[in-house]
This record gives sequence, C-alpha cells and structure tokens, in this order.
Amino acid sequence: MDIKQLRSFVHIAELGSLSRAAERLNLSQPALSRQLNLLEETLETKLLDRTGRGVKLTEAGQMLAERARVILADLARLEADLTARSSKVTGHVHVGVPPSAGIVITGALIERLRAHFPDLNISVAEDLTGDVQEGLLSGRLDIGILHDGMISRSLHAEPLWREDLFLISHPTQVGEQETEIAYEDVLSLPLIMPTNRHGLRAKMEEAAFRAGRPLTPVVEADALRVLVDLVHRNVGHTVLPRSSLVMELSTGRLKARRVVSPQLSRTVMLSWLHDRPLSAGGKAVVDTLRDLAGTMPMAEK
Repeated sequence: MDIKQLRSFVHIAELGSLSRAAERLNLSQPALSRQLNLLEETLETKLLDRTGRGVKLTEAGQMLAERARVILADLARLEADLTARSSKVTGHVHVGVPPSAGIVITGALIERLRAHFPDLNISVAEDLTGDVQEGLLSGRLDIGILHDGMISRSLHAEPLWREDLFLISHPTQVGEQETEIAYEDVLSLPLIMPTNRHGLRAKMEEAAFRAGRPLTPVVEADALRVLVDLVHRNVGHTVLPRSSLVMELSTGRLKARRVVSPQLSRTVMLSWLHDRPLSAGGKAVVDTLRDLAGTMPMAEK
C-alpha cells in the first residue's frame, strides 16, 4: 500500500465513480483500476462494489476512506512543517478565484505579495467556484477561494469573510429612497442569473424553494461582465454582493437594494487540498489572504 494508491482511493470514494475519479486525477481508467486492484490485493479485502450507477464502498472501504483522509492530512502537515524551515520564500503558487471575489481581493493580494515576497511567482486563474474546486482537487491549483456550499471533504475550507447579497438594477428601476427589497418581490422581476454550475444560483434556488416560489430567470450567463452589462442595458436585474460592483454603484450607473425576508448572504472560503502540503510560498499566500480578509470593504467577518 502506497500513498498514491491511498490518494486515488479517497477520490474514488468521494466521487463514487472510477471514470470521474480518473478524469480528476488525469489518469486513464484502466490505470486507476490497476491501482485499486493492487490496493485490494495488498489489503486482501474488497473495497468497492460496482453498481449500475458507479461504485459503492464496502464496510472495509468505508473504514479505509476515513482512515486514509486522516493519514494523508497528517503527512501533508508533516511535509509542510519540514518545507517551512526554509527562510526564503520562492517557487510558484497557482491561485483560483471566482470573479466576484477576484475583483475585491486579487489586486491587493498581488500588491502585498510583491512587496513582501519578491522572489515568489503567482499565477491567478479566475473561474466559477465549481471549476476552482475541481482545479484544487486535480492539483492544477494550489490555493482557491470558494463560496460556501457543497465543498469537497478532500479540501480544507475556512471562512474569510461574509458578504450580503443585493439586487442589482438599472437606476431607472429603483426609487430614490429604496434600499431594501423582499426576496418574494425579487422573484417577480425579470432576473439575469448564473447557470446551475454557479454557487450563487444554488443559494437563490434554495431560498426560492423555501418561499414556495419558482426561480425562472429570463437570461442565464456565467460571466460576471455579461451579467453587469445586461443590467446596464436595462434587460433585467441580477443578484450580487455590493463589493464586486464598487465602481458602478459609486458612479450611479447601477443601483443596489439589500435582499431581505430572508436576508441572503454567502461566505467566502479559503481552501486547499488536505493531502497536498502547502509550500512556504503557499503558506505566504494563505497568511496574506487571511490578513487581507480582515480589511475587506463592505464584507463582514
């Protein structure tokens, strides 16, 4: 039994599918199956039952998955502690951020890292929360910023800040004294929303379900700039945190009303793989993000 086999098995257990786990791990399915067979031979026990919908853990498989997560996390911490003994912060760190959080924090992050760690190289990829999570799980990204929701158990996730959600509208659609709007009234408006791949859409769907009302957007778009442009054109309304639209709101090009009854908010999370140790550079990025989170405008801890 080796570490590579354990890591592969944890991904299979989480996804319940050999094909999806192979895709995440960038392996062929036969190669992943060989790893699984070797692991079962070494342990002399069956770990998975194949079903029409994928694979299901046996009792032994459940035990191994739980213990493996602990073992891999301990090894990652050990490796991180040993690599952190180096005093000079160098290397290359790949960071993934969703667009709304990227607008708020990316510039400040790069500015501070360049000032304090000039030998550290940073790559920032802007993508939807689901794609950032997959980037972390596949090893393409070292550190990610996610929104709360269905976060993989293979990832460490800690809150950075909380942001309230607002209905974003064309100025002609908002009365001068209007600062709030009930969610039930939001659902009656022509909405421009992200697709179901986006965490914000899931939060909106959940609130609509609790209200006993359907969420039926007139336009779906996953790009932040498209959502904002369509609101500029008075096609409809969208829902976003104020912090991602500071310029548009300060100049009056758009108007924001806090969504209430219920009040909607989401938490921005800092995340990385449990079983992949942070390098000294990764720790520098994580510590910097934690420091910056305490200074976020229009966001709550």
